[in-house]
Amino acid sequence: MSSPNRLRGFTLVELLVVIAIIGVLVAMLLPAVQAAREAARRSACQSNLRQLGVAMQLHHDAHGRLPSGGWSFVWTGDPDRGSGRDQPGGWLYNLLPYVEAREVHDLGAGAPEADKRRAAGQAAATAIAVANCPSRRGVALYPYTGTKPVLNATPAEQVVKSDYAANAGDSVTGDEGPATVEAAGAYAWGAALEATGLLYTRSEVRIAQVTDGTSKTYAIGEKRCVTEGYDWGDDQHALVGHGTDVARFAALDRSGPGSYLPPEPDGAESLSRSFGSAHPSACAFAMADGSVQSVAYDIDPGLHVRNANRNDGELE
Repeated sequence: MSSPNRLRGFTLVELLVVIAIIGVLVAMLLPAVQAAREAARRSACQSNLRQLGVAMQLHHDAHGRLPSGGWSFVWTGDPDRGSGRDQPGGWLYNLLPYVEAREVHDLGAGAPEADKRRAAGQAAATAIAVANCPSRRGVALYPYTGTKPVLNATPAEQVVKSDYAANAGDSVTGDEGPATVEAAGAYAWGAALEATGLLYTRSEVRIAQVTDGTSKTYAIGEKRCVTEGYDWGDDQHALVGHGTDVARFAALDRSGPGSYLPPEPDGAESLSRSFGSAHPSACAFAMADGSVQSVAYDIDPGLHVRNANRNDGELE
């Protein structure tokens, strides 16, 4: 009489071999999965910039000029002051009607001053879909950590942040601006009005003034941020006027290579005037023609500077 077959299980050695094989497969696949996810995030980020570039073109079609960069970081948007040099709010505020956020732009329109201030605070506390790069953060509200109060708005504790910044040119310009709306007309804006970018203090640039070529001139790009801790270039909100939260530069001044500010990835050091991003190898720009280009961190710094000047005559 034959004996019944005995069930044979895995030995400890065989089990360890299987676990090791699974570990190797996971180690091989994980970078590919992470790369695929980053590629999707990068694509979504570039889509945001493409929408902002189109919005900029629509604004130019409607007004004959690009949106103004606003007054300074202590001023936010006012729905009753247009989108030109008299508008204290920044370029993103001026583009809200063209990115399906007109209701945010128009909050407080025609209201008494006190109500308008509350509405401006409400606008700052409204998330904007195209303002955030998914490689850095989601579409949400974030703590307001600015050391200066916004003069024409009720403070908001949680505000919209922007991961995109205007090209303000090849030399750092701008200050806090006037203390009141009434003082704006007589304020000595100085060199701030002579910036070489597309969107800067009280700017009213026309496409015809971009003589170096619209496909070769930056309009809006990703901004560099500190990975952890306080960041001077990310402490206000996305709707304020000209300042490092919403504008960046390609150089400190025009003194030469020592002043260049090449794009860099996010890091521990505060580089609040530079372009950059949370992506590993490059950041993206919406150009003056509305197209989107990826710019590697190792771009020639001189070319980066030339791309930030709308009319230096140095075509590349």
